[in-house]
Amino acid sequence: MRYAHWTLLSVILILAASTAWAGCPIAYTQPVQMQCPQPCPMAAPPCPQPCPPACPCPASVPAALGAGPAAELQCVGCPGFDAAYASRMYAQNSVIIAVTEFGMQRANNHNLRDISGEINGYLTSANAKLQAWYGAVACASASPDCARAQAIIAELCATPASCFDAVYARTLSQLLTQSNAADTLGGDRTVTRPMREQAQFLSAKEADWAFRLDRWVSEHG
Repeated sequence: MRYAHWTLLSVILILAASTAWAGCPIAYTQPVQMQCPQPCPMAAPPCPQPCPPACPCPASVPAALGAGPAAELQCVGCPGFDAAYASRMYAQNSVIIAVTEFGMQRANNHNLRDISGEINGYLTSANAKLQAWYGAVACASASPDCARAQAIIAELCATPASCFDAVYARTLSQLLTQSNAADTLGGDRTVTRPMREQAQFLSAKEADWAFRLDRWVSEHG
């Protein structure tokens, strides 16, 4: 009797649970969408960059060199020749002094730096004497040619480093050739004896310096 009672009770509970379950809406769970890892996009190879063209090396010396002072010293027997010579050579030497100071800083070849220092020393000493002689014969002060020096150096500044030494050597050789022509005239025509002797001495030095520079260019330029 007790077993029948428990059996009846179990049936009743099952029926009640079935009825309750039937009244509840069934919730369907959507499957989770897994995100597949995306591979990193391959970076596009960079476009090939052409090597920038090197600045062309100048084919000639700076145009600012001009003709030099000899063209202005052609008169023979002029009473003011000594003053004109001292003034123009002082200006010419001032240009070479400035150019060699620039070359000593930028030239890569030690031989060029050495000859630049030698030239600079001689012409600095020569200009001190020319200034004194010009003061004696003209009662004035000789002036450096700063504009010409700056123009030449500006053109040298624009020369690529790869060929600076050769262009600089040619430029300096041309300046010395100009000085040699003027000093040759001064050695023949100046009345002031010390001035004439210095002109003769420097004309020989300038010819030698120009020769050494030209030889360097032929070997390295």
